[in-house]
Amino acid sequence: MTTYLGIDVGTSATRVVLLGDDGSIIATTSGSYETVRAASGVVEQNPTDWTDALAHALASMPELASHPPTAIGLCGQTPTVVAVDDRGRPTRNALTWQDGRASAEALELAERFGDPASLVGTELPWSAANMPAKLLWLTRHEPELRAQTRTILQPKDYIGLELTGSLLSDPWSSKGLCRVTDGAPLADVLDACGWPTAVCPPTAPPWALRGIVSVTAAERYGLREGTPVTVGASDALSEMIASGSFARSSAFVFSGTSSIVGTTVDDDRVRVTGLFSVPTTCAPTPLLYGPTQSGGAALMWVARLLGCEVDEVLALAAASGPSWPMFVPYLAGERAPLWDLDVRALFLGVDENHGRAEIAMSVVTGVFLAARHVLTLIEEATHRELSDVEVVGRGVRNHDWETVARQTLGLTLRLHDDSDMSARGAAMLALALDGTTVVDASRRLSAESRLVRPQSREVESARRLLERYRQASDQGVQWRHYESESPHSVS
Repeated sequence: MTTYLGIDVGTSATRVVLLGDDGSIIATTSGSYETVRAASGVVEQNPTDWTDALAHALASMPELASHPPTAIGLCGQTPTVVAVDDRGRPTRNALTWQDGRASAEALELAERFGDPASLVGTELPWSAANMPAKLLWLTRHEPELRAQTRTILQPKDYIGLELTGSLLSDPWSSKGLCRVTDGAPLADVLDACGWPTAVCPPTAPPWALRGIVSVTAAERYGLREGTPVTVGASDALSEMIASGSFARSSAFVFSGTSSIVGTTVDDDRVRVTGLFSVPTTCAPTPLLYGPTQSGGAALMWVARLLGCEVDEVLALAAASGPSWPMFVPYLAGERAPLWDLDVRALFLGVDENHGRAEIAMSVVTGVFLAARHVLTLIEEATHRELSDVEVVGRGVRNHDWETVARQTLGLTLRLHDDSDMSARGAAMLALALDGTTVVDASRRLSAESRLVRPQSREVESARRLLERYRQASDQGVQWRHYESESPHSVS
């Protein structure tokens, strides 16, 4: 049997899926790792934990011996700063996309460079979440690091380096270091951040050949020496491929720790402030999309607040009364469409009749409304009314979650009941190594999905909820994180 291996270096774990040539799952596994969190926005991971997790995951997949993959595809979290030396060893912990220490540096870059589109080739916000601000922060706080570092990679590129010895990245994952239209290093930006252009890795499309599994990697990971490996893509782009967004030219809402929201577009010249425009050098067709800061993270937060599990939050929400507060989920700031990590969440309209169920309902609806907000901005810019959306996330199997999704998005939902969508998309990239187009690979290795259509009253209800949400979002933008100088001074 011809098989394809997909590896997703995610935010909390590395997931691996082995697919047959009909898209059936032969085996799936994962290996988790710790995230270092501390005051002032520190969110780091040790890159060697990713390789250990991959080794653990592959060791627990005995099917590899009887069904060795024809090719291996990669994807992973972005944008994360992985600094390596001239031997490919990490020079420090990776600064993940969640790390928020570089807010001041982001403002400086915004003032210096202004509109990033002409430089970067997309609407890359000068945000603490993105790489330029992180590099400027490192220059100021860890200047010795520059002399030790040869290249800045992404997590999937670090795994690719481990497997093949290749430093290749794709231009979309390395945006901010390079221009996404041609992969050329951003000399002016890197110079302003105090780094040489040499730290920008060479780039190639995600579906291109990175290299082959080395003898050393074959021994450590139980893979077949000489197996071809892709350059790989961001986890977001990989999910788009796996969900069929490119094949059906559809919108998408992917719910994970954060949410990825957007749609394919016909005209690659259309821009939406705060959203990424993805050119065909990085994806099969042009895209507009944005990552929010909190998706599943907001549900985990309210679960802790209410003293229950996430699934219980959904059950509580289903028991809510006819009214609930409006919740704006800016718990750790917001990425798309605001790109402001200092704004904060709000509950609006709380009254004495609201209890645990209503708080749960407000958080669940707030997460979906944040996604609908992004889709609406695209509709307004393209003058195209969306009708259906690909939906991926752990809640897809939960009736209560699906009900809220239908009633807040107000669109026909194509629900994908697959917990390994990013890894599946990576396996599709592996199939594309033989010359198959990415769209055809998506069709060939796709999983089953379900269509759920909203009723007309739910479409109207979703419209009214969105109006209220956008008003609440405007209120949220006016608030910032507040710390009293003396927490005991208020009597």
